[in-house]
Amino acid sequence: MKQTINYLITILLWAVAIVVWAIWNFPYLFLFLLALHFVELLIVGFKTGRQYGVSAGRSIFMCMLFGFTWWLPMQKQIKAETFTDANFVRES
Repeated sequence: MKQTINYLITILLWAVAIVVWAIWNFPYLFLFLLALHFVELLIVGFKTGRQYGVSAGRSIFMCMLFGFTWWLPMQKQIKAETFTDANFVRES
């Protein structure tokens, strides 16, 4: 539920950026969001998607649309699922 709310807020922010650009001819919020999500994609989004087995196209689409609200929960899930020998107790 929390992730759905985050997605809705992100879509609302994109919509506001587009409306502000269309009405007041102020594209800077839209361009800022676009640049921010592109940097996120290059630094962490694409890598996280690949680690979780998501296709390249879907990783690009989801990171450019939702940014950290997409890759951060996935990254937390990856860390929660990563087990090493230190995670298991051995009986002597």
